[in-house]
Amino acid sequence: MRLKKMAYGHKTEHRLRVRAQVVLHAARGRSNARIARETGLHLDTVRRWRGRFAEAGLPALKDRQRCGRPPRSPRCRPPRSRR
Repeated sequence: MRLKKMAYGHKTEHRLRVRAQVVLHAARGRSNARIARETGLHLDTVRRWRGRFAEAGLPALKDRQRCGRPPRSPRCRPPRSRR
């Protein structure tokens, strides 16, 4: 049920919605090629999300932590001086 809500919920982030739809299409027995064609994703992308879901379930559809500098919010920046 949570997967369906994620796949078709209007408040769900677009990328999570597409990933959940990939998994639902797979559960209906569709091939990777057909899922890629219907969703407009690359075949390798479909394989990746199906594999991650198979390994770790629903939490695997979220983005992984990445290395690098964390994003800064514009509200946290010091005020710029005007010249």
